[in-house]
Amino acid sequence: MKRLIAISLTAAMLFALTACKDEPLPTTVETQTSATTEAATSETVVETAQETAYFAPPAWEGKWQAVDTEEHFEISQVTDNGFKVVFFHFEEGQIEQFTYDVEYDNAEKTIASEIGSASDHGGWEYAFELNGDSIVVRSKHPDQTYKRAADEALETEA
Repeated sequence: MKRLIAISLTAAMLFALTACKDEPLPTTVETQTSATTEAATSETVVETAQETAYFAPPAWEGKWQAVDTEEHFEISQVTDNGFKVVFFHFEEGQIEQFTYDVEYDNAEKTIASEIGSASDHGGWEYAFELNGDSIVVRSKHPDQTYKRAADEALETEA
């Protein structure tokens, strides 16, 4: 008798399941909450990954020549934090040499300025923005564009 009841119940359950096969099974509130939490967690992970993404220093190193003047500079000692600039620019009508230590101002390491704030440097500072094979230098003077220079061109000027 027990066997007959078990077989009947199993048959009834199979019939009910096959009759409803085209309808989706209802999800529980817990499943929906779990899926939402997983989605939120994966979004957070993506955002965190974007915030902490590592950017290698781009190709700053080398010699750079002003587009419209004789000014030029050389960037060396490029690290994950910044680099050193030996700048040959006009000061009182003559080209003079100045050395600056600069640090990156953005995560992509395409903008850098002198270490410290502008107030540490007399109210202004040099800022360098790398755009491929050119650098725009911002200072108290009008912005100036520098192009990557051939080594021979700078050696003959010096």
